[in-house]
Amino acid sequence: MKYHLCTLLSATLLAGSVFAQPKIPGTSVFRDDIQKVVADFPHDFTRLRGQRIDASPQTVEYASIVKPDGTSESSITEYSSGGKAVYSWQTVLLRSEDYAEAAKKYKWAFQQLKGMNVRYVVDQYTLEGHYGAPDEGRSFAITDLSVAHPPEGLRKLRVRVQLQLEENEWKVTLSVFEKEKEDQEM
Repeated sequence: MKYHLCTLLSATLLAGSVFAQPKIPGTSVFRDDIQKVVADFPHDFTRLRGQRIDASPQTVEYASIVKPDGTSESSITEYSSGGKAVYSWQTVLLRSEDYAEAAKKYKWAFQQLKGMNVRYVVDQYTLEGHYGAPDEGRSFAITDLSVAHPPEGLRKLRVRVQLQLEENEWKVTLSVFEKEKEDQEM
């Protein structure tokens, strides 16, 4: 009887400790969504392009099939650069009049992305970048991340987290795009 009671008590404590692990809502889901976006970057986001939203002589905007949880809008933009179609993916993570809330979301997004592994073909590569600290006195802050030791298909990949003041409202955005030239090449 004592053996069964001890076994039951041990199993209950073990099961309780397994489910007691705190989960940060949205963390892995956010990273999974961004990994899908980065994985489709070499293919011009063809798997992520939804319906055409808008078109002008210079650009075409598509809805994005991948929309990270909690974002208000996500889209893919096509434009021409040197006769070649170039695509970028962007999403709005937050709009707020509260600078502290926006700065916190900006930092959170950077922390989620830095060190994130992305798959390309059969290998994994890591995103790296330096945090561009925001300042309420400036109307914007930008942090760019790129792949450490990238293969050819990911050399021009950039992931940008941006905090910007627009019409008395702070906006935090995330973009995945092709960087045409490095600063040294300009």
